[in-house]
Amino acid sequence: MEQPEFYYVLLIDAPREAVWDALTQGEFTKQYWHATEVRSDWSEGASVEFVVQGEDGPVIGCAGQVFEANRPARLSYSWHFPLNPKCAAEEPSRVTFELEDVEGATKLIVRHDQFASQQSETYQMVRDGWPYVLAGLKSLCEIGKTRDFSTLHSA
Repeated sequence: MEQPEFYYVLLIDAPREAVWDALTQGEFTKQYWHATEVRSDWSEGASVEFVVQGEDGPVIGCAGQVFEANRPARLSYSWHFPLNPKCAAEEPSRVTFELEDVEGATKLIVRHDQFASQQSETYQMVRDGWPYVLAGLKSLCEIGKTRDFSTLHSA
């Protein structure tokens, strides 16, 4: 049986360095990723945490480990939802971003793979959630502001 993957390509009218910063710096991710702050030092093997504010303080909603961080061309890390009861028992998946320069703009390729199956709860969440996150990323990089899609979908 073939493993599922989420694959998405978009063009962002911003330099690769700006898109990289928007993917790797919490001050930016909080603006388009459902108020989630990404935290990592982005060295190989380092932890990656997606932190949200809970009722009792910060909560790690998603966690992983950096596989590769080659600024501004390629970023890859594992992905796991430890607090979601439906996802906690699943093995981590992998997300990879490839950033290519296209005459001063950025071609962003997003591949999220290594899910156990199409029935994976994590796969279902990210398959439906990535388009909202990436729309917010594009808007933030191009016009400096974004719409919060968390009321429509969260992933």
